[in-house]
Amino acid sequence: MPGPTWEYDGYRAAEERLRESLCTLGNGYFATRGALPECTADDVHYPGTYAAGCYNRLTSEVAGRRVENEDMVNLPNWLPLRFRPADGNWLAPDTTAVTEHHQVLHLDPGLLERRTRYALGDGTLHVRQLRLVHLGDPHLAALRTEFTATGHPVELDVEAALDGSVTNDGVARYRALDGRHLTHVHVGTATPGTVWLRCRTRTSDIRFGLAGRLTAPVPVRHANEAHRAVQRLWPRLSPGDTVTVDKTVALHTSRDPAISDPLRAAVDRVAAAPGFDELLESHRAAWEQLWRRTELDVPGEAGSILRLHLFHVLQTLSPHSTDLDVGVPARGLHGEAYRGHVFWDELFVLPYLNLHLPEVSRALLRYRHRRLDTACRAARDTGRRGALYPWQSGSDGREEAQRLHLNPRSGHWLPDHSRLQHHAGSAVAYNVWQYCEATGDTDFRHGEGAEMLVQVARFWADSAAWDEPLGRYRIRGVVGPDEYHDAYPGAARPGLDDNAYTNVT
Repeated sequence: MPGPTWEYDGYRAAEERLRESLCTLGNGYFATRGALPECTADDVHYPGTYAAGCYNRLTSEVAGRRVENEDMVNLPNWLPLRFRPADGNWLAPDTTAVTEHHQVLHLDPGLLERRTRYALGDGTLHVRQLRLVHLGDPHLAALRTEFTATGHPVELDVEAALDGSVTNDGVARYRALDGRHLTHVHVGTATPGTVWLRCRTRTSDIRFGLAGRLTAPVPVRHANEAHRAVQRLWPRLSPGDTVTVDKTVALHTSRDPAISDPLRAAVDRVAAAPGFDELLESHRAAWEQLWRRTELDVPGEAGSILRLHLFHVLQTLSPHSTDLDVGVPARGLHGEAYRGHVFWDELFVLPYLNLHLPEVSRALLRYRHRRLDTACRAARDTGRRGALYPWQSGSDGREEAQRLHLNPRSGHWLPDHSRLQHHAGSAVAYNVWQYCEATGDTDFRHGEGAEMLVQVARFWADSAAWDEPLGRYRIRGVVGPDEYHDAYPGAARPGLDDNAYTNVT
């Protein structure tokens, strides 16, 4: 395929987590990490899937304390497709000799291609896969797998699944916390060739429905298990022959508009979905239209790197984001670091979106406006007027930053003063102003935008105190973007005075 690519040659277990992040595919509604479908979550691989705005809150017992955290939820894994010789073990690069392994992220059409050659005695099994998370229809994803045998015939055992046994386990330092966000997992068969899975989050009560359709030139049998909707097939490959297996998946959540039940919506959508070739064609067309609106022409190596970064921004924040009540997660939809929380990162992406996708910028600012009342309550709790936006935000806009953190080396609980980064509110105000200046959206400026600007200004007016000896106002007890300097040595209270960045903004 022509066009810019991001490629990896050879299999290196130590690099897999990074490769999976950079090979993530998404469409603004959900994203799936670039893990190999035959591999399960372990210390090497982590096949996470995340839907924008889907959080859940749990309380954990850690080192004698009860700790509450809200996380972006790792959804049921739609990827699993493993294979083996009929009389052998499941094949994976960590357990089977690999003579060739190549991954290519095609940036123009938003496709992930992999080619792997497994050694089987005096022959080989060549596996080629194409994966997409559909940009035109945000509820669809598809995986095409082509098996080719060389040297001698191969009887293959192929298993595809929707796996609801997943947890949030992608970040090592969070593993002492409860990561079991999904409950009431049920699986079943909709029609021959199509299985389903439904579940919900434990406290936020967001319901999920997934449906998977498997098509192949041989019969597909269902073998559902607890928490896993399983399909099996046994193709026979003669030397030089290729067998193609297509897996098409639909995902819906109870946050979606215009549906009555996520599972019914997913089953209906996957039933109506066209075949892989037609899905690929419409997916490529959607990316072509999006690149036409958003492309930046920068030559050389810098342009190639910028293209990769823009690709991942657009997978997290696409035109589909306009219908969602979501912010900008610090790590996108690519993993569980920072728990999927919203910090101040829209400050860095809105200047680009304002010019290319202003409707997405407006939607991100409306996420902040919907949480303005919560920010005003936070300010009142500190004895001030106006709005105090949180350093870490999630579903409802409360402060998600912890007050204490456990030092993993000493085992001691230490204060976390990151919530004193009040400049997050200044970033919201700055973003409102820049959006209105770039777009000329006077309706937003005079309505929701003005409300946020006024309330942030009121907070800073109440935060500034007159210093008579210096003859000027001062802002005390804050933390700037350099969050490693959060207090003066030996000081009785946390925070710094007159942080340059905070004062300027």
